[in-house]
Amino acid sequence: MKQIYRLIIKEYRLFWSDRVAVSLTFIVPLVLIMVFGAIFGGMNGGAEGIRLVFVNESSSPVSKNIESALDTMKAVRLIKTYKDEAGKEMKFDSVSAKEFVRKGNASAALILPADMYADTSIGVKAKLFYDPKNDIETQMLQGIIQRTIFQQMPDIFAEAMQRQAVRRLGLDSGMQFNRSISSLLNRYFKTDTVQALNHPAGSQASSTSDSGSAQRKNFFENIVHLDKQQLVGQDVVNPWATRAIGGWAMMFLLFMLSGSAGSLFDEKKAGIMLRLLASPISRTQILWSKYLYNMSLGIIQLVFLFIVAGVLFNIDVLSHAFNLMVIIVAAATACTAFGMVLAAFCRTAQQVNGWGTLLILTMSAVGGAWFPTSFMPGYILAFSKLTIVYWAMDGFMQVLWRGSGILSILPNVGILLGIAAIINIVSVFQFKKGHIF
Repeated sequence: MKQIYRLIIKEYRLFWSDRVAVSLTFIVPLVLIMVFGAIFGGMNGGAEGIRLVFVNESSSPVSKNIESALDTMKAVRLIKTYKDEAGKEMKFDSVSAKEFVRKGNASAALILPADMYADTSIGVKAKLFYDPKNDIETQMLQGIIQRTIFQQMPDIFAEAMQRQAVRRLGLDSGMQFNRSISSLLNRYFKTDTVQALNHPAGSQASSTSDSGSAQRKNFFENIVHLDKQQLVGQDVVNPWATRAIGGWAMMFLLFMLSGSAGSLFDEKKAGIMLRLLASPISRTQILWSKYLYNMSLGIIQLVFLFIVAGVLFNIDVLSHAFNLMVIIVAAATACTAFGMVLAAFCRTAQQVNGWGTLLILTMSAVGGAWFPTSFMPGYILAFSKLTIVYWAMDGFMQVLWRGSGILSILPNVGILLGIAAIINIVSVFQFKKGHIF
């Protein structure tokens, strides 16, 4: 037993001396748990919220209540103004709100028209123009809007009944009728008006019956008219695959290129590096050959993944081939730089794999490859905009989801190439210290 104990101690010493094993066992899951906790915990405090353009054209108190309720929700971020080409701050109208959503600046636009709650109406009317760039975000946003409107139902229903009574019976008789109904409900019923109407006294219908469900559905549809219109992606055959392919492609590309950059250590260990340096080849040429090889391999991998996605999931790749290729080249350049900087700072191939796994999974989580960035607290969202995954994914979405032109993706291309340039400069200085060559 004593020998077994010593062998166990030996295993632990070897384990703690291996930084890669320690990071994969403790640091990677710890970081991901912190990221997930901050994101999903941030939905109740600190999250930036889903960007929702809000246009209130009505003077009704109901519209003010809806606006106030949405304003206080942390899961939604209301946008009521924008800056025009001259830099002047303007209030949204229906046209500018829809264009703002089409460009990807917001997830949806909620329009409360001037006649949303007219004196002659029995319910409310609203319009929702949305961009379902993320299915989870879209469903969540529509649920929040519907819930917010339905929260106004008691006041809407009571006021509508009173107005209809006055309108049909006259002022005096209508007011007397309303007072009688109110007194009767307060005296005999301990439930809301909607339930009283759906389940009148003496009714034998079950609340779970199909007919009862249909009646309640028709009733609420007559009370709330939410006209929903999708502005972007109507012609996309497979929305989920089109939205997701960019994030997954970037994650696998980063893993592949970080592993390929780590092969420098294998070449050093095998003596290949010394034989290359003994030939008329400079260190700079070796680094350039590695960089261009990895970049070309990254381009080939991304092209292959998008072609396969086009065949399997009917993603329209050919119609956007040129713009997609521009983003692919920029993304492969930035990812190659990431792999080279890992090789520059790490001392072994195992360290490259360990730190690469940690950084790639973190960037994928906060960069929007796994879930919407609108779920993230402000400090994580600020970090996500520093990652390669965020800007590459946004570029792929611009091309495949919105069908944007070359001018729209130039900022993404510029940022990706800028990240690559900065990382490459840092890598060159680190390589000059000569821990590989």
